[in-house]
Amino acid sequence: MVEPPREMVGPAPPVPLPTNTRVHAEGAVGVHLSSYVCRAIASVAPESAHAVAIQPGRVDTVVAAIIEAVHAVASSPQLVVIGLPGNVDEAHGSVNAASNLGSEWQGVVPLAQRVAERLGCPVELRNDTDTAMQGERRRGALIGCSDGALVTLSTGVGVCLLRDGVQFPTELGHSVSQFGGPRCLGRAHAGCYETYLGGWALPLRYREWHPGFEGTHHSQIPDDAAFWHECGRRLGDLVLTMCFSGQPLEAVSFIGSVSLARQHHLLPAVHERVREEIALLDTVPRSLRVTPLGEATVVLGAFLHARDLLFPFLAA
Repeated sequence: MVEPPREMVGPAPPVPLPTNTRVHAEGAVGVHLSSYVCRAIASVAPESAHAVAIQPGRVDTVVAAIIEAVHAVASSPQLVVIGLPGNVDEAHGSVNAASNLGSEWQGVVPLAQRVAERLGCPVELRNDTDTAMQGERRRGALIGCSDGALVTLSTGVGVCLLRDGVQFPTELGHSVSQFGGPRCLGRAHAGCYETYLGGWALPLRYREWHPGFEGTHHSQIPDDAAFWHECGRRLGDLVLTMCFSGQPLEAVSFIGSVSLARQHHLLPAVHERVREEIALLDTVPRSLRVTPLGEATVVLGAFLHARDLLFPFLAA
């Protein structure tokens, strides 16, 4: 199996958050584990955030990064919530098929137990898109929204639906966009949305347009208006898939490094694609926008969830 291209990062700056999101809850820690960095935050304040660059692949290496990040923001954590990619079994604290984290993550990994033993406190796992929804609906682009969706465009493609105020993490990012398309990374199917829009796949797709391209990371793809417009239209197809399935959509929020970096091309193309089918839609999203929370969405949602569990009376 071909591993996705990785990018090591150095020390990360504080996560920028609006000043009106500053909240502290003693002992609550949120963690966001992505394919290249582990972020931890112990309050909703920029100066409290800490990020650790990781070398994906080995479970032990990632666990050590989580411990380092947590201890950097809380000397005595009482409850840690980790948002990460993959199929999460919340009841057993394990993650399955998190192939974007490396080859050792394809099977079942009892991550919560591994981390809890090192920290000496309870640890809960959540799918990163589910966790991000917590941040978006309470501090981001989905405030006041009861029916909507959050779409993550980062290393992979994740979708979390919001229906009547209840969150439903889904695998719609792995639904088929084009039969007979490219093989998905670490999975048996082909032609899903992630194989066209996931950060690991974008350099491969761009190389199909321009065989001389030698980049291995989506950030190395030029600001090619035609290529990114086509990506935006495919992203619009994903929005339409949700609409046609009967999911009410007041608003859709896009998060992740690809969304943040290429929104000037992606969003106009998404609007264009949705407008083409507007006569067929019962529900047209009133808002299609990129998160105002930047890269902080998942770690913010994880912290808020940990805070709610420790201090239910603070939930808001």
